[in-house]
Amino acid sequence: MKKFTLTFVLSSSFLFTQMFAFAQSNSEASVWVTINKTEAVPTLQNDQWRSADAQVQKLMRDFDVVSINKAVPDSKQEALQKVYELTCNCDGDAFTAALNRSEAFSQAEPAPQYDLLSSSPEPDDYHLQFNQDYALDLINAQNAWEITTGNPQVILGVSDGSFLEQHEDLQNKYVSLNNSQGVTMYYYYHGTAVATGVAGSTNNGSGKSAIGYDCKLALNTIGYNQMLQLAYGGARVINVSWSSGCWYSPYYQMIIDEITDLGVVIVASAGNGGTCGGADNLVYPSALDGVISVTSVGPNDNHERTMGDPSSTHQHNSTVDLCAPGYDVALTIAPGVYMTGNGSSFASPYVTGTIGLMLSIRPCLTPEQIENILKLTASDVYSVNPADYYGKLGAGRLDASAAVAYVQNMTACSDLTSTSSPTVVGTGVGVMSANNGVEPIAPRYNDQVEDQENNSNARDENGLNTNSLETFTAKLFPNPTNGNVNIQWNTPQNFQLEVYGPTGALIDSKEISHSTKSTSLDIEHTGVYIIRMISDGQTLWHQRVIRL
Repeated sequence: MKKFTLTFVLSSSFLFTQMFAFAQSNSEASVWVTINKTEAVPTLQNDQWRSADAQVQKLMRDFDVVSINKAVPDSKQEALQKVYELTCNCDGDAFTAALNRSEAFSQAEPAPQYDLLSSSPEPDDYHLQFNQDYALDLINAQNAWEITTGNPQVILGVSDGSFLEQHEDLQNKYVSLNNSQGVTMYYYYHGTAVATGVAGSTNNGSGKSAIGYDCKLALNTIGYNQMLQLAYGGARVINVSWSSGCWYSPYYQMIIDEITDLGVVIVASAGNGGTCGGADNLVYPSALDGVISVTSVGPNDNHERTMGDPSSTHQHNSTVDLCAPGYDVALTIAPGVYMTGNGSSFASPYVTGTIGLMLSIRPCLTPEQIENILKLTASDVYSVNPADYYGKLGAGRLDASAAVAYVQNMTACSDLTSTSSPTVVGTGVGVMSANNGVEPIAPRYNDQVEDQENNSNARDENGLNTNSLETFTAKLFPNPTNGNVNIQWNTPQNFQLEVYGPTGALIDSKEISHSTKSTSLDIEHTGVYIIRMISDGQTLWHQRVIRL
């Protein structure tokens, strides 16, 4: 087959046009609800749903219920086995309200509304279709591959639309595959782009390179139950480049908890800016506890795709954990079709594939350890982005090389004793078990910033260097921390110390006198914080700190 390269942007209008083609009719609504009495569960008899409970039967008839299925049949939790998805030809809000008034039901809520979120030596396919794959360069993929190209025994799950299994970059790459029936081709394009981004065939003389390189794939369709199927099927990581809605659900959180309790990592796209009505808004499942939420940056770590245009960003909020390339990234959506596209859908696969490399070196890593290592080794993005995004871009931009190198320096799984504990301990490390043998991370000074006036001899009335932007350096430790952090700096200086919380809001500020060169802070709640030192309106130094 002749191959060609197509440069194209997956626009929001294209996404919504395709999604509407697949959408259900306006008169049909689906609800998740717990049926409290086993005997009340309706059964299909002569093509009609019947229940032994008269109240349930009346609701079925009044709201024209057309289907009833277990919402997450693959869950092993008794509570989730009682959760059903009921679909009716009716008004969804009225149906939900009626269910919640009935003693036979509890915790009725709208069903998920799934939506795709697209808006070593160098491999021989690294530049085969693209002059430059900036995304792989930005996350330092080749340096990571010098340490490991992955392990075929590490299975990376992808829950997405559907997949074109005949694609040259999916050949011999997946151990299982499930496709949807009756969906548009966009679902196939999206799923193929995401899967090949996670761990498409690399160094195979065709197609493009993928960060997950030699790891294998398990491919399944969209849905929480599909995530459970991947987890119980042996996937170590699950990539979720879709949203289920804009509301928190205890059902969703129970499913996520069940998956992470199995030691499986969940990586989800944060949203495309317009998702859920605005870039600051929370999107699910990415906003759930235990999920690594990934938003987008461009080739210069720019969160605004068009610098200076805040409307061109993807999601940014307190639940974002990491950034990865998601603007104008290299994609392949079908056999022989190569293009560029935008979407946090395409940012999360870089994180998922990197986790595959980490697990290839140390398969006993826990989800908590993996998340903390990714955050600890992330590259700063706040210095190149407007202050409006402080605290809303997580720990920074994925650095695959730094994360894999960190894992390489840890004690091998085979050398760990059977009594090893995952408890967070250790000054300066904060992410490893008690007997992992890893040396604490040395606090690092920030890179020096040049003084624009370049007058290093200027002094104030106290004899202090007034142009300390050139020489001022500081260090913060331990990071991550269980609460208390120490900050030390090399040059006495009057400045304002500011602390920005996980939501980006300024939560603390205090004056620092030139008479001291150290201070400490107590951070009470978990999250990613930004510490800034400001003098005369200029930032002397800043650093993110993770509160575990």
